[in-house]
Amino acid sequence: MASRSPLFPTRVSYRAFGRQFSGSEQALLVAIRLLRDPDHRADGLAQLSGLGLDPEGCDAFIGLLPLLATPTAPIDLLPPGSPFIAAAELDLLVCLLRIAQWRHARPREDDALAPLRRQLARCAAAVQAANLPLRQRSLSPVGLRLLDPAGWQRPR
Repeated sequence: MASRSPLFPTRVSYRAFGRQFSGSEQALLVAIRLLRDPDHRADGLAQLSGLGLDPEGCDAFIGLLPLLATPTAPIDLLPPGSPFIAAAELDLLVCLLRIAQWRHARPREDDALAPLRRQLARCAAAVQAANLPLRQRSLSPVGLRLLDPAGWQRPR
């Protein structure tokens, strides 16, 4: 895993982000965190549905969680109810936004992060279909690794 730069703190408080972190972004992040806990999965699914994600979009996020728990995944989620936002969670939101903006989002199959990237593309499509507004932000080295052009196929 890449070392963390002082420019990209490991976590910041919601309060420190203030208006830079929209209500829909907070709700999406809370829903993703809830999905990870089997006791709160129904709440997470209800929250995703409330954000406008269809059942296929909800399934995409459910499929993302086991991939985030693997050693190759660079994204760690904080527990539900945490007053902080991890830098990796911000990377997740930015990756969803940027991948949704691509016309062609298919990972290279020979890449170790291909399963994670493929699932991120499904989640990005769900976020785009729900017209969920996400904000542009800079990425930490972890996020840049996920969006590395060498890991994605280029349109022909």
